Amino acid sequence: MLKTKRKINIKVYGRAVIAIIMLAVWILVGLSGLILWLAPEGPRSGRVPLLFDLTKSDWKEVHLWLAVITIAVTIIHVIVDWKTLRAVIRYMASIHRESIADFAK
Repeated sequence: MLKTKRKINIKVYGRAVIAIIMLAVWILVGLSGLILWLAPEGPRSGRVPLLFDLTKSDWKEVHLWLAVITIAVTIIHVIVDWKTLRAVIRYMASIHRESIADFAK
């Protein structure tokens, strides 16, 4: 048994939880979109039960709300990781600037 407890860094823990939630909801949106893409088309197709006894109309509703949650979690993720995102963009831009300058020589 471990007797030492590791101190939890709240910022890192929060960022990890947000990233995991974001990954999960993006996967769910993709799966619900795939179900809708594979669903039959035509008249009365919205009333035929598909997966989990949900109709195509129900799946559209699920897909819509999952997409809303996904957008909200993604916005939260960008806000929380804004400094890191800016640093990565600056780093990538500096690398490309250097390679373009080397190419021009």
